[in-house]
Amino acid sequence: MDAIERSFRDGIAIEKVNLLRATMNEAYEIKDNLIDDIIDHKKIIVDLSLCEYIDSTFLGALVYAYRKIREQNGAIVLVLSNSFLSKSFIYKEISSIFQVYHSLEEAIAELTADNKETVTAKY
Repeated sequence: MDAIERSFRDGIAIEKVNLLRATMNEAYEIKDNLIDDIIDHKKIIVDLSLCEYIDSTFLGALVYAYRKIREQNGAIVLVLSNSFLSKSFIYKEISSIFQVYHSLEEAIAELTADNKETVTAKY
């Protein structure tokens, strides 16, 4: 299993991070993947449900991609686990920027809803 796996569903790019700790070591890979995704997709999900920790460099890569996709009226949303939510001191900051979901299916359902073109910007 790769550290970061890319898939597509219903016109949505999904980046699944298969790590307990997402750090600067993976930040460049996720940033490159997201920039590639932005070219062809207006909606992206970053599934961090296996992560228990995200460092500032990895978070910075997510925010950079978020800003780029917002320029094109697109959306990047996150899937975070309850374990991450209960342990993370940066959750408040993350949720002030990104729309956060607790499951991949919930995020997909929201992004594919007929009455929504994009998720409302928070930043």
